[in-house]
Amino acid sequence: MKIQQTDAIKHPLLWRGLGGLFAFFLFASCEKEIAIDYHTTQPYYVAEVELTPEMATARITTTRNVTGTSNRIYIDNATVTLRMEGTNWTDTLPSIGLGCYRLDYFAYEGKEYCIDVIIDGRHHTSTSIMHSMPQIISFDFVWQDVLTERMLLGDLHLQDNPDQINYYFMHLYRNGLGYRWAVIDDSSNPGGDLQQLFTCTTERDMDKGTDSDILRDGDRLRLEVRSIDQRAFDYLVSLQLMSGTGTNPIANFTGDLLGYFSAFQQVTLERVFSRDSCKEAKE
Repeated sequence: MKIQQTDAIKHPLLWRGLGGLFAFFLFASCEKEIAIDYHTTQPYYVAEVELTPEMATARITTTRNVTGTSNRIYIDNATVTLRMEGTNWTDTLPSIGLGCYRLDYFAYEGKEYCIDVIIDGRHHTSTSIMHSMPQIISFDFVWQDVLTERMLLGDLHLQDNPDQINYYFMHLYRNGLGYRWAVIDDSSNPGGDLQQLFTCTTERDMDKGTDSDILRDGDRLRLEVRSIDQRAFDYLVSLQLMSGTGTNPIANFTGDLLGYFSAFQQVTLERVFSRDSCKEAKE
């Protein structure tokens, strides 16, 4: 059994296997605040840009040092333009304040898109391909014996889209805040059932009820599953490794602009957590 899990806290380390480590990432939008501390000695610009089939959004800010106390600065005077590769059409994302830019736009599956960000007269570009809609087969919470502990796992199964290489980003929210996340590709079972296990808590900690990381009856859960392209996948994998290497993620934009651009389609699942509904893992 292979476990990849992600823990929505500030110290990203990669978990692979039962004796593995933990990781963190939180995808941005203008409605969800991110707290990624890039390793820098001077402020850099950061662009976090997303394209769905209905809308393009961007947030542009500056970095702050990991040990610094200054607040992040929102950039409202950038020029952000979007185009579909192979066409001459371009459109600008208007600024709506607090470093956010938004454009209602109809994006097409299978097409490649380019984002161009101009800040202080310098152009920075990135591209992303819109992949097929992901498909959730099931999502359950199961108990699994791991070494000397009895662990509660979130057990997600996806139906992989056939006839293409697929990459997925999965984010589990608890009461509106990021709780666990992961990225996987379909190399383990292309075109078939893909399994992702999120490590949640131990039975001992749940019985104590004192750990802030445990799940409690009545917690509101929201699972988001996105189909992303390889560039976004590579960026997220490097972000998982960021804490262990002391470096920033791999560049997703040209130049010295940090951040990412990702076109994606997304499905969501919402439920209220109940301990009585947790199952025993199948052998």
